[in-house]
Amino acid sequence: MVNLIRGLRWRWFRARFLWQNGRQVTALGENNCFMSPVRGGGAGKLRIGQANCFGYWLSPRLGSGEILLQARSPEAEISIGDGNAFSNNVTVVACGKIQIGSHCQVGDLTAIYDCDFHEIDPATRTRGVGEIRPVRIGNNVWLGSRAMVLKGVEIGDNSVIGSMSLVTQSVPPNCLAAGVPARVIRQIGGNGPAASATAST
Repeated sequence: MVNLIRGLRWRWFRARFLWQNGRQVTALGENNCFMSPVRGGGAGKLRIGQANCFGYWLSPRLGSGEILLQARSPEAEISIGDGNAFSNNVTVVACGKIQIGSHCQVGDLTAIYDCDFHEIDPATRTRGVGEIRPVRIGNNVWLGSRAMVLKGVEIGDNSVIGSMSLVTQSVPPNCLAAGVPARVIRQIGGNGPAASATAST
């Protein structure tokens, strides 16, 4: 009975996501699992691969655990690969482009932004979103709970970002980075799915 109820909820969350964001979803692969509501609401494009999981029953959640994937402007694009696991209350907002690879793990309350949403100068602060710089998350990356990734950051394959870290600079592949702002702490092994895929190409 529990599995039946969960199955119905997954189908409902997926149907609602497509109903609310059908014009923005330019690609949605097979076997994506919607354990939490997913909201878009932007004017750009959402490209989602296959076998991704959005939300997790056993993880902490605020309210419904809603996940926000918002390509805000008409030119904006969020691209998500295959086999990623997003925990609850994740926020991804693009005014330009945010790319997330495959086989990534994204902790609860993690946020990824490609701009500041306001200009710095007090005289023009409400004029626009400020500088937009693309964000790229590689393959097999683990973003710990409550991490925040800001504009212009590239995180290399297999790297790990510690919980509650603020990532303002790019992180090379196969590294553990943490802190506010995040700094590389040490190298880690590169034997995950991304490494295997890279080795075979």
